[in-house]
Order: sequence, then structure tokens, then C-alpha cells
Amino acid sequence: MLFSKILFLGYLCCFINFFSAAQNEKRFIKDGDAAQESGDNKTALNLYLQAYKLNPSNASLNNKIGIQYLRSDYPHKCLSYFEQAYKLDPKVDKDILFNLGVAYQENLKFDEAIDFYSKFKATLEPGSPFISKVDRRLYECQNGKEFVANPVDVQITSVSKIVNSTYPDFAPVISADEKVMIFTSRRPGSTGGLLDETGQYYEDIYICKKVNGQWGAPQNIGTNINTDGHDASIALSADGSELFIYKDDGAGDIYYCKQRADGSWSKPLPIEGSVNSRSYYENAAAVSPDGTTLFFASNREGGYGGLDLYMVKMNDKGFWGKPTNLGDVINTPEDDEGPFMDFDGVTLYFSSRAHKGMGGYDIFKTVFDSTRNQWIEPINMGYPINSADNDIYFVLSGDGSHGYYASSKDEGVGEKDIYMITMPPREDRDALIEKMQAMNLEVPEVATTPTPVIPVANAAVVPVTIKGVLKDAVTGTPIQAPVQLTNANGELVSEFKVGPDGMYSFVVKDAAASNYTLSAEKEGYGFVNKTFSAPAMAANKQEITQNLVLKKLEVGNVYVLRNIYFDFDKATLKSASTKELNNLLALLKSNPSMKIEISGHTDSKGSDSYNEVLSRKRAQAVVNWLVANGISRDRLTYEGYGESRPLASNDDEEEGRELNRRTEFKIIKR
Repeated sequence: MLFSKILFLGYLCCFINFFSAAQNEKRFIKDGDAAQESGDNKTALNLYLQAYKLNPSNASLNNKIGIQYLRSDYPHKCLSYFEQAYKLDPKVDKDILFNLGVAYQENLKFDEAIDFYSKFKATLEPGSPFISKVDRRLYECQNGKEFVANPVDVQITSVSKIVNSTYPDFAPVISADEKVMIFTSRRPGSTGGLLDETGQYYEDIYICKKVNGQWGAPQNIGTNINTDGHDASIALSADGSELFIYKDDGAGDIYYCKQRADGSWSKPLPIEGSVNSRSYYENAAAVSPDGTTLFFASNREGGYGGLDLYMVKMNDKGFWGKPTNLGDVINTPEDDEGPFMDFDGVTLYFSSRAHKGMGGYDIFKTVFDSTRNQWIEPINMGYPINSADNDIYFVLSGDGSHGYYASSKDEGVGEKDIYMITMPPREDRDALIEKMQAMNLEVPEVATTPTPVIPVANAAVVPVTIKGVLKDAVTGTPIQAPVQLTNANGELVSEFKVGPDGMYSFVVKDAAASNYTLSAEKEGYGFVNKTFSAPAMAANKQEITQNLVLKKLEVGNVYVLRNIYFDFDKATLKSASTKELNNLLALLKSNPSMKIEISGHTDSKGSDSYNEVLSRKRAQAVVNWLVANGISRDRLTYEGYGESRPLASNDDEEEGRELNRRTEFKIIKR
């Protein structure tokens, strides 16, 4: 009898504990739902995690936690919760397949992400607006696989535990000599000491200085700049004397302040001129090393999408002129922001949700080509600088040796920390140092980096010489015109001013075989871009000859566009085609009466009818690109000739077929 009572009391206690846990679980979930609806995602996540401790087998709860992690600074932590939710109930949420794709992408598991994105896409109705969103994600995963397989040679380290706090620290800006860092933080001690609607301290601006190679403790920059609301640092002049900040007044505007002789800062004033708009958002800026050009982001009307990048120059009287949009080479239908101008004055870094990214914002760089008065196709900075999450607000030291940005990492001390990136050695570092010295700036100290090992045993290495002659395609006579050499990233390596003999030469120093492109153009002629591979340096002298020929602009002449590239078996232009397309665009704009036919050609693989259709679609894609960039459609025709007009035998499996796969244009009217 006594045993039965004890057993009964045991069951009763278990029931009470179970009932109590179930009630507490429901209460935590209910309170978490209320916090989530009010926009307090941080509190919602904490409450859901309390409920999870009581019942980790709740499919809906696991899904809620996954969603909140996606909205946090640590989106990669969502994966295990989405996996558990899907395991417990595959229909837990209509978006569970998509969210699992995002979770795997955030964790750089791109094959798994592709699998779930594809499954989600299969559930969508034709014409669904989600299809383009999923296609973008699939594209990012393919890019991510490429970038992770080919990481860039950098080291990423926390700047200092003295600088970073257990609270969010972000948006660092530095002087060119790395003596001053100014950043934004949401740590205690903010001006006013108030919390915003998310339960975090309002953003304040902090400053720290480097002494004997070490960063000192950050100091609040002071109430002359910081207010009770949000204040964020966005740019710093090369000498560290002029600070640009973002103030959340109205739509959000850019202000500037200057450091006085005693080290204090002037009161922030809105930038004069047309940089700030009344009804739109200006949230990021960068200033050129000489202080005469300002780059900024805005969502004003007349752009290409959300946030676009703009440029404005200072006139002779010291006032900012009229802003100009940087154009569709840089700006996209998505957000493009976070500009930073390199100390070389021609390389612009920025972050974008579009271009060839691997997820969220990626950091890109582009170079201004003064010979064509345009920016080159942006280049992704690669992994591990970029991740599948948001990577934004990247800045560089004057000599290019160190980059700085903020990121949320598991090993960090706060929700978001500031990190330093030790960049690969730059060929132009000596020129950058000379420029810094001319501005009376100190040169940052750089740790010595071992020289890359050249695979030549016990021998000195010799640079590779690239030489050739620029000639008329018909007469063979030398042509006098500039020849440019660009690397595989589209960056200008050197330009040679060809003399009357038509001869040119370049010297390159690469530890591995590298691709280069020679380019030439002259008034009255077509243009030429010739891509080739240069060998690595070796113990013996190496010279390669790459001659160029230009053909006069005459009716009936046909010109091969060698550097037009398409996705495999598709008519989708690759970004690598931009240089060739821009050359053709410039030619048509400088010859406004010219009419041309664009023709596509294939090798003999595939049926005749298929090749003809594919080549026609590819020719049409080139025409559509030209029309989208301002060329009247009545000046353009297109045709697909498939394999019917080979330049070489298709029996040659490599070189012959490659020559036959091409795009051409023919002058119909001069």
C-alpha cells in the first residue's frame, strides 16, 4: 500500500512538472511572438530559446528560432534549427525549403543550398515573383563555390580587444597613415544614455589613435558631434582632419566636421550643394585622396534601383557641384553603397547586393578607365573577404597593405567587431608611398611577407617580355596608336605609345602563368582585343610575340569580336564580355551614321538547326545589349549562321573549334 502511494506521488510530481514545463513553454513562445510582432527580434529570439530548453522537439518553435537567427547578426546559426524543424515536420512552414537553402548558403554549404533552392523553385507557380529571387540565390551559390575553391591570400584578424567591445562596433574609417581610426558603436556611455526601439543604445561615434603600433582605448568623440539620436561615421579624409557622418534627420543626410588645431572637432554641418536631398536617403560617402571628389549613396529618383552610387566634384570656389550617377556598370536594380576611394585615386571599392556576389552584400572594386572615360566591370574581392552574409563598409590604408571592416564572427567579443585584413602585396605600393610622402603623411608599418616561391630550383628568375607589331590588316604597314595591356581582372597594367615602326613591348612578373589582353584602336579603324596566356617567370629569358592588326572601317568589312562570352549552351552574356561590348558601343557612338549586322557562329557540335537558332539568339543578345545602352535599333540587324561559315576546320578539336565559335559585326552603312 505504501509503495502504491509513493508510486502515485511520483507520477503526480512528473505530471505537475510536465504540465508546468508545457505552460512555461507556451508562455515563452507567446511572449516571443509578441516581441517579434513589435519588431524586437533580439528579445523574441531569447524567449524562443528559453522555450527550446523546455522542448527542443517542437517543429514550429525550431522554425521560429531559425527565422530569428536569419534576422540577427549571426544568420549562420539558423541551420540546425531549420534542419530540426524540417525533420520533425516537412510542412512546418510554406517557406521551409527556401529557408533551408538560405541556411546552407550562409554556412557555405552551397551544394546543399542549391538542392533546397531547386526543390523550393519546383513548388512555385509559373510567373511567380519568387522565381527570380531563387534564381539569384542559385547564381550566388555557384559563385560561392568558385570563390571558396579559390580563396584570396589575406589574413583577417581582430583589430584589438581594446577597441572592440561586447556591443556592436562597426563602420570603421581610418586616416591614410593608419594613425587614427573612427568608428560607430552601440556600447554603454552613449550620449544621452538612451535605448532605441530594439533595446540597444543609440549609435555614437568613437575615436582611437595608434601609438607605437598599438591601438589605444577608444574615446567618445564628444557631444559636439554625438547627439541623443543615431550618429554614425561614414568617411574620413586621407589626413584624418575632415570627418563625414550620417545623421538620421528626416530621410537621413550626410554631414561633415573638421578637426581644429587643438584636436577638438567643429560642429557638424550638412554638406553644401545638391548632395543631400529633401525626401531621399543619403547614407554612405567616400572622399578622394585630394579631397576634390565625393562619392555617396542615395535612393533618389532617377537611379537604377534601390541605393545607387553618385559622384560630385568640388569647383574652383570650393563648392560641391551637381552629382552624377556612376552609371549601370556599377549601379544595379538592387542596392549599391558603401563606397571607398583608393589612395591611387582611380580604384573604387563598394558593396552591392547584385553583380557576381555570393550572398547579401559583397565587396567589389572597379577602376576608372580614363582613356574611355568609364568604369570597368566590378570585380568581386573574393573569399574570405566576402562571405555569404553582408560584407560592407570596407576601407584601406593609404599604401593598400591593410583593409578594415566590421563583421559578426563566432570568435568575436561582441555582436559585431572591427577586423583588419592584411592584403596581398601591391605592385604600386612604392607609387602610393611617394604620394603619401608628398602629402606629408607617414607610411604605415607593414609586416614583411615572404616572397612567393617561384618553381625554379636554385636559379634567379627573369621577367617575361611580351612584344609585337601593330599593323594594318590589309597592307601590313605599321600603325601608330596606343596599345594597352590589361590583366585577367580587367585592370590596366600598362600602356605603350607605339611609334612609326608599329612596335610595342611590355614586361610582366608573375609567379604563375597568367592571362592578359592586348587592346588597340585608332580613328578610322575598328578595334582589337586579343587575350592570351603569358608564362610564369623562369630562370631563362622568355619572350612571347603577340601581333595586332586593325582593319579600316569600310562597308562590307567584317570584324571578329573575340571576347564576347556566353553561358554554356545559352544566349546569356557573361560579365567578361563587357570590355568588348563597350568598345563596340564606343565605336557606334563615335560613328552615328554607321549601321551594322551582328552575326553569331558556332562550331559543328550539335545539329545544324540547333546551332543556327543558338547563334541567332546570341547575336540578338548583343543587339539587345547595345539597344539597352543607347544605340537605336534601326542601326542594328542580327543573324545566326550556325556552323555554315567556319574560319578553320572543325576537325581540330581545340584551336579550330575555338576559332569558329565567335561573334562578328559587319558594316552595312558607313
